[in-house]
Amino acid sequence: MINRSYIIGHNGHPHFLTDKDILSLKQKAKLSRDEKELLKIMKHLSDPTKLRIYLLLHTVDEIAVSDVAQILGLAHSTVSHALADLKLLGLAQSHRCGLLICYSLSNTEKRTMFISFFNRFKKQ
Repeated sequence: MINRSYIIGHNGHPHFLTDKDILSLKQKAKLSRDEKELLKIMKHLSDPTKLRIYLLLHTVDEIAVSDVAQILGLAHSTVSHALADLKLLGLAQSHRCGLLICYSLSNTEKRTMFISFFNRFKKQ
């Protein structure tokens, strides 16, 4: 039995939860592996630079690192570091365009999971 002395005398209350309900909700409140991965992505995107770059990637097919730096008014090294992090997270991909490195959005499972999470909150 779970110690819930604060609820004694409220058995008939409409919001009363049984011990079984409490245990079930405890299990549901645990983060799954996918949710932990999603949390990791969200932590990285809480960095304004990474978020700005990620949003910019949504507006182009692909873009050179130097162009991202120019558009956002950031140092090339700052942009390169942020894009490398987005790539490690599975949100971006890169390839060489001659002498330049170009980035685009990736079509990875992580990106799909990230987008589908936010689609849950769209009004129907």
